[in-house]
Amino acid sequence: MASRRWIPIALGCLLIVVIGAGAIVGSCAYLVRKQVQVQERSSEGDYEREAAKILERFDGVPVLVEDGSMGPSISRRALGARRERVGSGRPLSDLHVLVYARKERKLVRLKVPFWLLRMAPDGRMKINVDNVDLDNVRLSIDDLESAGPGPLFLRKDDESRVLVWTE
Repeated sequence: MASRRWIPIALGCLLIVVIGAGAIVGSCAYLVRKQVQVQERSSEGDYEREAAKILERFDGVPVLVEDGSMGPSISRRALGARRERVGSGRPLSDLHVLVYARKERKLVRLKVPFWLLRMAPDGRMKINVDNVDLDNVRLSIDDLESAGPGPLFLRKDDESRVLVWTE
């Protein structure tokens, strides 16, 4: 008799877990959908105009990650210059990525809220995307915040155009 009482309780707990998991998955899907925009049949000119406007807003702010012969690396010179320039500015709100894929003629915009980046387990951000190729660059969130808003990475090659910046 006592074992029969546990069946509805166990089913109720299972139902709560399933509904909770569904809510989490749905929330994540909504967040990703809201933060990523893909524009099909774009031209390189669309990217260039948008990138020029963004870089114009940060006139004089050096790019934090340089694309050198050994691959991308953090420019300590730029980091120091940006820290001097920013001082104790406002906290960063978003990390933005603008990518134009030449072959597919797609313009992709991605916005990642900084609160999400702050949840990184070791306080570092690792960008490992084929078109961006920043897998060896490990930036701490503190580095980004102390550098303030501005361009993070800029690359133009045969396959793509990439601009990453913080605001």
